[in-house]
Amino acid sequence: MFSKRLWMKESRSVWWIVIILVLGFLYAQTGGLYSDAKDWQMQYDYFQSDGFQEQQRADGDGKMTPEQVKTSLTLSHFTTGFPEDKFSTQYTMSRSYFALSILVVILGLAMVSWERYTRKDHFSLAAPFKRSSMIGVKLLLGCLSITVAYGISLWLGLRHLFLVIPSDFIDLDMQKVYLGLFGNLGTFLLLFVLAVFVGTIMGELLATVITLLIITVMPRYIYTVWFILMQLLYPDTSLDKFANWTSYANVFVIFGNSEFEYGPFILQLILLVLFGVGSVFFYKRYSIENNGKVLAFSYLRVSCAILVSFGGAILVANFWFSDGRAELPSMMTFLIILAGSFIGCLVICYMVLYRNTWIRR
Repeated sequence: MFSKRLWMKESRSVWWIVIILVLGFLYAQTGGLYSDAKDWQMQYDYFQSDGFQEQQRADGDGKMTPEQVKTSLTLSHFTTGFPEDKFSTQYTMSRSYFALSILVVILGLAMVSWERYTRKDHFSLAAPFKRSSMIGVKLLLGCLSITVAYGISLWLGLRHLFLVIPSDFIDLDMQKVYLGLFGNLGTFLLLFVLAVFVGTIMGELLATVITLLIITVMPRYIYTVWFILMQLLYPDTSLDKFANWTSYANVFVIFGNSEFEYGPFILQLILLVLFGVGSVFFYKRYSIENNGKVLAFSYLRVSCAILVSFGGAILVANFWFSDGRAELPSMMTFLIILAGSFIGCLVICYMVLYRNTWIRR
């Protein structure tokens, strides 16, 4: 794992993605915080302008107090951009910032899946290195690239932001700051490690991409269907009495921990470790003879078929019940839709995995 040749070999195959990733972080994160600093300055200048003073006199009793003005200019934490009484940054709401989550997934795919797709793994596995060292370097290289790019771009952006905003207007809630920023980094790392993990168990690139898409969007849809089920089971219970699992369901979403809780952050770390260990476990046991198959390990077919069928049932149920319906379905309709969708997806999985339908096994 500490071989210089191994690190150079792995870095040469993904150097172009790493460069794009660094530039993306600088544009989305540093540039976004520069834009937020400009917005704060414009807001501050407006409150100091004659136009605002005239507006205050015209509002009479409804005018803003000095305390309200200061509150609207005070930075307390880095949020997802939802409106608040205090000043909030908006850089995470840009399309370029969302594109970063796609870039880290592409980096993870390039580490294993793309190598198999181009048959470069024939040469990689023939190199005089242990498989555990090879996958370890892949994971470390990707995680270090993401962490360094994230840290440097964030430091440059925050440095400028704090130079623009006077200390009198900075009242940081450190728990929210740490959970927000470290949770954000954890999401990028989790998406990368997840892409590597799925690549180790899937033998086909298209199947890997589809599986990644299902896994990343599934928690939110599961939460939606669970919420509908709770309303059907307890129709007389107020909606605010149900447990709010939104932050847990958004574990794969940038700044998904909108409630700034420790639970979702801990779950993120647990998944990160599990996917990392799983990547090492399956990569050591992979055979190049399984290139082109949907699943690289035949003993995973049953469990994967059940998991994919469950996910398909959740997706169908979510789209069915969320299609502009004002009233909740009956419990019988709910169960029929779920069971029918599950059985239908199970048949499709059987055709693909066992009957060699549409794509190679």
